[in-house]
Amino acid sequence: MRLLFEGSCPKDPLGSDINEDRRVFDAARGALALCDGASESFNSSVWAQILADKFVADPAVTPDWLAGAVADYVSRHDFESMSWSRQASYERGSFSTLLGIQHIPGNQTIEVLAVGDSLAVLADGDKLVASWPFSDPERFKERPTLFATLPEHNGFVSDADFWTMRGRHFELGMLTNPYLVCVTDALGEWLLRQTQSGGDGLAKLLALATEEDLIALVVEERAAGRMRVDDSTLLIVAFDQGGEPDGLPLV
Repeated sequence: MRLLFEGSCPKDPLGSDINEDRRVFDAARGALALCDGASESFNSSVWAQILADKFVADPAVTPDWLAGAVADYVSRHDFESMSWSRQASYERGSFSTLLGIQHIPGNQTIEVLAVGDSLAVLADGDKLVASWPFSDPERFKERPTLFATLPEHNGFVSDADFWTMRGRHFELGMLTNPYLVCVTDALGEWLLRQTQSGGDGLAKLLALATEEDLIALVVEERAAGRMRVDDSTLLIVAFDQGGEPDGLPLV
C-alpha cells in the first residue's frame, strides 16, 4: 500500500481556525486512519488524533480498545486547572469519526471500518467501484454515530453486530489499477454527488499533485455552492498486487 496523496483544506483556508481532521498512514503496517473531530465538541482534534494513532497501532477495535483511547484522552487534560467554562465544555465530551483501513495483500483485500461519515472509495483507474459507509450522497444529511470521550455514548461498540454494521471488505483481485480514496464528509458528499450526476469529481481528485491544488479545488467548489464549508481532507493510496500480508486483519 503506497500513499500517493495527502492533504487537507480547513474551513477557512486563510483563517486561524483549527483543522479538526486528523490522519495517520503507516506503509509498514499497511494501515491508514482518517478521523474528523466534531467542531462543536471540546478539543476534538486531540480526540481525533488519539483514535487515528491507536487504530494504526492496533486495528482490533473493541470496547476495551475504546476505553483505552478514552483513558489516554483523560490523561492529557488537567480538569482542575481549567476555567469553569472549559470544565463545562470538557464534561460535554469530545466526538470524532473513525475511518480505519487495513490492507491484506495476501488476500488482495482491503478491510474498512467506518464509524461516522468519513468515506472510503474504491476506484479502478478513475472509475468508482464501491464506497463505504455510503453510496448515496443523501446519507450525509443524517446525524452520524461518533466515537465519544463519554463512555455512555459508546454502547454501540459492544453490540454483537458492530463489525457487521460498520465493516466492509473491498476486493482488489479483479481490478486493473486499484486506488483507495479516503475523504472526510464534505468532500465525500461532493464526490458522490459528482459521480451520481456523471461529473468528473473522482478524476479531479486523482489528478491532484499538491495540497495547494486540493485547496484550490475545494475553494472553487464551495464558491460554486457544490461543496459544504467544512474541513476537507483527502488521502489516496495505491496497491501492489500480490506479496505477503503487511498487516493484520481487522477481525
